[in-house]
Amino acid sequence: MSGRGTSSRLKALTRSSLKSKEKFAERSPAKPTPYSRPRRQFSSKDPKGKASKKPTDTKDQKTSNSSEGKGKPFVKAVPDGPPIQPIIPPGRSELIEIIENTPGCRSGSELMLGILVMKLEGATAILTSDKVNKSVNALYRESGEERTSTLSTSASLTNFTIIEDNLVAAGVWYQDQIIFFKVFPDLDLQRTIDTKTRYSSIAFMSPCTLVGSRVRGNCGVDVLDMSGNILRKFDSSHFSNPYSVCTYNGKCIVGDMTNHAIMCFNDMGNLLFKFKPRADRKFVGFLTVTSHGGYIYASDREGHRVVQLTSDGEFVRDVLTKEDGIEEPQGICVTDDNLLYVSVINSYIRVYRIE
Repeated sequence: MSGRGTSSRLKALTRSSLKSKEKFAERSPAKPTPYSRPRRQFSSKDPKGKASKKPTDTKDQKTSNSSEGKGKPFVKAVPDGPPIQPIIPPGRSELIEIIENTPGCRSGSELMLGILVMKLEGATAILTSDKVNKSVNALYRESGEERTSTLSTSASLTNFTIIEDNLVAAGVWYQDQIIFFKVFPDLDLQRTIDTKTRYSSIAFMSPCTLVGSRVRGNCGVDVLDMSGNILRKFDSSHFSNPYSVCTYNGKCIVGDMTNHAIMCFNDMGNLLFKFKPRADRKFVGFLTVTSHGGYIYASDREGHRVVQLTSDGEFVRDVLTKEDGIEEPQGICVTDDNLLYVSVINSYIRVYRIE
């Protein structure tokens, strides 16, 4: 083969190789340079021209088995939290009775903070404390008949708390004492214990312990044994004037009339929540607290209202206001048949149905 023929063939191969490289370069994207702009990303389109975007992560997604949603991602709905308890609007409380001119709630007598309604063997007893006559008074109702019983005390009482089915305890105003008495068939004093200080309110906490609030001198809340010995004290920095206490499921609810707040503590004194209404609805006077059926109730004496909270301290409603004819509510008690008994200072007891 001659050299001239070989040279011609090499030139032809070179031209063919260059053309292949040019075609490949047209099909392949150019490498980015420091001055090149990034390409825009476009969603794919279906045959009708609508844009669609596939989920980037379908690891936890499921596909519905229904014919209509076949192939569509199915996401299980997760509730945001516990169900919200319904807000009952004001005005649902119905006045069904006014009790007056009976022992313990005579017209003009000054009722203290305590009122308690108990039921045993078909009989109902309504307990009140009479400041003027220094006594506990019971109005019994059974089979359409009424009778009364009176227990004289050394001084007026603060409030009542149930120890057992037929045994009640109460603090004694102006004296460092707590009394225990039976309610049925009549009021019967069982024993009196001396305490280290004066308690404005007491409540049953466990079979071996009571809790008491102090409002005079060194204010605070104490846990006591059944002999009146102080077992422990709650941190006093939480309180200014803890007028009233009650218990619910081993927790202690405190109504502080100077802090204008309702607070909840565990049995060791750790603060669980504090409810303090906004300025236009704040508590303004003596706060009496009680609990029943998963709710907390509080009467604001100078505010002329009774409020209802959940056991977690969330506001539910104003159960009673001055528009309902309530003025200076003091002691409150809620029964299993949804009756709210309210002792009104210097006057009588009003009974409402609060369904």
